[in-house]
Amino acid sequence: MENFTIKEQIGKGAQATVFIVERQQDKQKFVLKKVECFDESEANKAFKEASVLRDLQHVYVSGYKEFFVIWEKQDSSVYICVLMDYFPKGTLDTVLSKYREKKEVIDEEQIKQWLGQILEALMYAHKKKILHRDIRPSNIYVQADDTLALGDFGVETIMGDAITCTRANADIKGEYVKQPRFTYASMNYMAPEAAVHGYSEKSDVWSLGCVLFELVTAWLYNSQEAIAKLQDIRKEPGILDEIFEDIAKHYSDALISVLAGMLKVNHTQRATLGSLLNMPIVRKCLEMSDSSQLEKRKRLKSASTAKTDITVKEEISRWPVPRGHGVLKVLEYLANMVDYDSCVQEALAYLLELSKSEGGLNLDPRGKKLVGMAMKNNMTDSEIQIHGCNVLNSLVMCAEADDVLFTPEIIAVIPLAMENHKDSVDVQFAATSLLMALAANNAAGEVIGHLGGVQDILTALRTHPNNAKLCSTCLNALWGLTVHGNNVKIATEEKGIKEVCNVLKIHMNSSEVAEAASASMLALSLDEENLDLICDLDGVGLLISTISTHGKNSKVVKNACLALASLVEIDEESAYRVLTNEGPDNTHIAGIPIILKTYELHKDNAEVVESIVTLLMELAEYVDIRTDLNSYKVSQQIKEVTKKFRLNQDIMGPCEKALERLRDVKRPVAPRTPSPEQALGQQVAV
Repeated sequence: MENFTIKEQIGKGAQATVFIVERQQDKQKFVLKKVECFDESEANKAFKEASVLRDLQHVYVSGYKEFFVIWEKQDSSVYICVLMDYFPKGTLDTVLSKYREKKEVIDEEQIKQWLGQILEALMYAHKKKILHRDIRPSNIYVQADDTLALGDFGVETIMGDAITCTRANADIKGEYVKQPRFTYASMNYMAPEAAVHGYSEKSDVWSLGCVLFELVTAWLYNSQEAIAKLQDIRKEPGILDEIFEDIAKHYSDALISVLAGMLKVNHTQRATLGSLLNMPIVRKCLEMSDSSQLEKRKRLKSASTAKTDITVKEEISRWPVPRGHGVLKVLEYLANMVDYDSCVQEALAYLLELSKSEGGLNLDPRGKKLVGMAMKNNMTDSEIQIHGCNVLNSLVMCAEADDVLFTPEIIAVIPLAMENHKDSVDVQFAATSLLMALAANNAAGEVIGHLGGVQDILTALRTHPNNAKLCSTCLNALWGLTVHGNNVKIATEEKGIKEVCNVLKIHMNSSEVAEAASASMLALSLDEENLDLICDLDGVGLLISTISTHGKNSKVVKNACLALASLVEIDEESAYRVLTNEGPDNTHIAGIPIILKTYELHKDNAEVVESIVTLLMELAEYVDIRTDLNSYKVSQQIKEVTKKFRLNQDIMGPCEKALERLRDVKRPVAPRTPSPEQALGQQVAV
């Protein structure tokens, strides 16, 4: 606090006091929010949680600048102080007040633009696993260029106590009484289920729906009336239909549908951000607000003031791509025409041609960054995203480990392209192919996970499950990325194993999908949190079917057997499912005969044999299964393997352990848990 001078107090509630302060060093103004905590322990916990919010960097997000904890003697309290940007133009609440005063209708195009900005901010925060918890007009700020910024994110420790709505305060007699800790204004926007179930992404959607409700009814209700209507909707959701009749006088059915989806009182029926993105009007809102296009729009607007659109188009037509004059000339053209999508398309298409020529394509770091910048600058153009991804992909093979291609500056544009073109199979294919190539670099693999690439791959699998070519590419990319432990965790949190099993079931006859899906299942099985879901999805049955369907394909067999071995090693139920599993029409499928038959097809392939004997070794660990294995004369096949591969220690090790266990059908083997290093040491087919 010693570095700031308090200029004025601008707000005070049960939870916090808000000041405008001036930094003594440069006289810059900020907003300081001082929040009381129960004790030092709570303050420290809140401080740690709030520190995460400092990483929020987005054009439509007002993040926190600084945090510090202070103790004030006069009231014997601990406070966490949050320093935020100061917005002289005020908040969306300020804007609403002006419209309400005049009973003026806010233009739908303006509302769509604002909605797009707030949605983009919220999507960004949710992608970072950060909930807002307190969306309302007074926490949405008007920036200098009149765009909006979502700010004043709630801290879980403080907001968690707020839900209970209690805090200790001394009354006049010195006795302690319970008083509301949460501000009345915040309560008005809190989702109905938040007090019982806590905050979630859907509770943020409800709060944003309340803001949208106020925007479309600014001409109809004053602030108190709007809040009263929102409270009525909680109690009687049906009255929303009556209000829609009034709203429909000035706004489209499409916008009303968005509002209806957001304000579902039953949170299980409420829209998610994902489902909202499937609505054309929401995609239009995001297109209008696209933060990556802000600078481009400013430059184009500046150009149009000097020339008519016809003149600009005529000038572009006189400047085609300089073919045959070297790569540098093409890059110079790309830099000069980066705001004109047709020119960028042509330039990237020509670079792609050069990459396929005999001499190939060689770009320096600046050239590679320029390709990424051209993609980002023209994000709404799908052809540019496809060409750009393919150009970058052509450069990966020859790149050194520390190449700029493997840095966040380049990689960040790929998830962005996937998110902006979810419905385009061609964009998804080009982007996931590039991610698959980049994943071979350890640093790039971590960056891709951090930037949301794993989630985007899983979204592509969910959106296009019937496209075998895309699914195969997605699974290969996922397989490459899950070599990195953190990405396995991300895929587990997203329940990615469901998508893997689903596309494997749909494309069981595709060897490309089967190979990559089996490898992905192996990688995800290393996280035991996936085990229950794999069992529910009959992952073992799918892998047995994969071996049966593609018995002649050595790569598929190897990956499927290793995945089964990984599951059997940690789960006895999986072992029994290998032995016998439910098939269609109340039939049962015995896995051992299928595996032994497959062995006969690949008995000379050391890699496949190693995966099969590894699976048999894991099965033999369970006493009750050894008798069944002996009934299939498994020992004979293993002995045959030892004769053929006696010099191969990778094969002999599992063989010797399996034979030792099978000789003693009664003696249990001490359970063991493999280290992560041992588990990751089981390499799948390339």
